[in-house]
Amino acid sequence: MSRLSTSWIRHLLGQGSYQPLANSVDSSEANSDILPGNYPEERVLHNNRNAINSNSIQHVFKHLSSWISFLIIKPIIIILVLSFRILAKLINIIYFRDQYTRTNSGKAANLAINKTGLNDPIDKVNKFIRDLEDNLSPLQQRHLESGLNPQLPPFFVGSYTQALYMATNRAKFLFVYLSNSQNENSSTIFNKVITNPDFISLFNSNPNILIWGGDLTNPEAYQLANSLNVTKFPFLGLLCLTRTTTMSQQGPVKTSPKISLISKIQGGLNEDINISATVIDKFKRKIRKFDEELIVMRTELRDKYMSQVLLRQQDINYQNSLKNDQLKKQEKLYKELKREYLNWKSLYFNKLKQENDLEDSAKIAIKLTNGERITFHFPSQNLIDDIFIFVELQNDDYLDGNIKSSITDEEAFERFKDFELKYEFKLVSPLPPRTELNNYLDEENHPKIRDINYIYPNGLLIVEDL
Repeated sequence: MSRLSTSWIRHLLGQGSYQPLANSVDSSEANSDILPGNYPEERVLHNNRNAINSNSIQHVFKHLSSWISFLIIKPIIIILVLSFRILAKLINIIYFRDQYTRTNSGKAANLAINKTGLNDPIDKVNKFIRDLEDNLSPLQQRHLESGLNPQLPPFFVGSYTQALYMATNRAKFLFVYLSNSQNENSSTIFNKVITNPDFISLFNSNPNILIWGGDLTNPEAYQLANSLNVTKFPFLGLLCLTRTTTMSQQGPVKTSPKISLISKIQGGLNEDINISATVIDKFKRKIRKFDEELIVMRTELRDKYMSQVLLRQQDINYQNSLKNDQLKKQEKLYKELKREYLNWKSLYFNKLKQENDLEDSAKIAIKLTNGERITFHFPSQNLIDDIFIFVELQNDDYLDGNIKSSITDEEAFERFKDFELKYEFKLVSPLPPRTELNNYLDEENHPKIRDINYIYPNGLLIVEDL
């Protein structure tokens, strides 16, 4: 009883994993495993607690609630949100249809206008010029409205690419004015230089000077600022074609002209600076320095352009000459084929003239352009083309019986299979309504004579020149 109580107390105090030393000699072998210096083998005690407890039940309910939320509650919420949105759209369309239509059309129109404005360089430049005009003083705006004196230089209305083309291909000076509306010094150059009468007079006195401007919101102006390494705004630069002279074995040789930045001002200007004496004279000196070379370039470009025009004209004349030669050859070949073709056909029609006992024929009277009237019997199963061929033979005097052809029928079919005779006349029926027989020639399958009621079994046709 005391041993049982002792083991229960040890188990309660957590000492059940240790074994006491045996008292008998027989257990010495077993006790050697638990002597000092040896580690006893660890044993796993059996858990006598029940597997179903509060923690396990709470864990199960937690997983179950998450699955219920994922599979049932969230889909229901999504369906309800979508249903309410669709219902709101339907209500807007049904009860507020006019307002809904006007709103959508207005948005579409504004979007189209914005896209057009963003992509049109002329609109961008016009907006930039309008912004500059708004920045003028009230007195300057009154002068601008009166049109007496220009208050702004004549900005180029177009993209920078177009302005650069003018400066490059016509050897002109090109001012570029770049501004940044977010810069505190953005109006310095505008107020002191751009609107200065001395600066504006440069463009009035010299037609070979252009000016283009843009704000950094314009992609072209932004790219130009990067290419010119502009570090401060506003920026006013002068561009023109330049070239250098290098020495070679043949003597001094000038390099190909390229566009270069020859003068610039950027950033803010001091208040005490004399604009006309310093800034504007700076540009004038550069213009005088490069103007003589640009005059030479303009002459060279003009001569180059005229030589290109002359070469193009010579090429056009050569192509026209080749075309005329080809047409003459084709005309000569056509006349030769036409002569052989009519010679061959004349044999057939001369034979028909001698046959007076045609069983099924159409008796057609033909009034020629010279007033002569001829009556001929055509086999009704023949195509209407035979009537036109007969008139052609009659006009060219192939039916006098003296013309002979050495071409056999087999050779003729092979030679004339792709030949098409061109008729320079039309055959008209005088019966109302006046009908042209030529209209049937435009059809893919030409009809037979017996299929035309106003010429079969007899009829009258009048020959008229085209």
